[in-house]
Amino acid sequence: MPYFELKKGEVGFPPAHFADLDGLLAVGGDMTASQLVRGYQSGVFYWHHPMKHVKWWSPDPRLVLETESFQAPDLNSAFVFTTSVNTRFEELLRLCQRIYNDKEAMGPAWLSERMFRIFMELFEAGRVHAQEVVFKGNLVGGFFGVCVGDLCFGEYTAGTVAGAADFAITRAVAALREKGIQWIDMQKETARVDSLQYREISRLSFVDYCRRAGEGDKETYKTSTL
Repeated sequence: MPYFELKKGEVGFPPAHFADLDGLLAVGGDMTASQLVRGYQSGVFYWHHPMKHVKWWSPDPRLVLETESFQAPDLNSAFVFTTSVNTRFEELLRLCQRIYNDKEAMGPAWLSERMFRIFMELFEAGRVHAQEVVFKGNLVGGFFGVCVGDLCFGEYTAGTVAGAADFAITRAVAALREKGIQWIDMQKETARVDSLQYREISRLSFVDYCRRAGEGDKETYKTSTL
């Protein structure tokens, strides 16, 4: 199936409905914090092998969590966790690298140093929600996503002990709901855990949500350079 090729310096994305049957919309262009946010606002996310061109996706349907209707599962764990928000984000990124950066099978889940820097830039701009899971003072898991208006785009969920990843998402849903976030995009494999039920919505509906979220986002982040 055909896809769009983005040139260096090209800003924005073609309409999401031009994506192929697998959801691939475009390849190439710049990978920057501002371009990533523009992608979210267009209903598009990145997912690619770190040594290849950037690929931009908009699959149909989209997997989401609706914060208002979310039903937290029963979490059976031998560990007693505590949680924090946005206090150990850099440590959480490094934890994700240790979990996902498999040198024997380098795939799209790889968290590159370029993306590390971009996520840190978004964090410093106040766009990241990081739910950190702690056991006996040690970071053992977490979830983080990038917020655009009343949407949060899930990027990575991590856990080094049983139940930590599930705990991270369930606590993140509650915290994001209090922030006014209505939807959490969970399309990327690195954001999901098997124990949760995700809702499917059409790409058309999701892109419309993204458009409206982007309009509200301009007011929320009107002083931001992103």
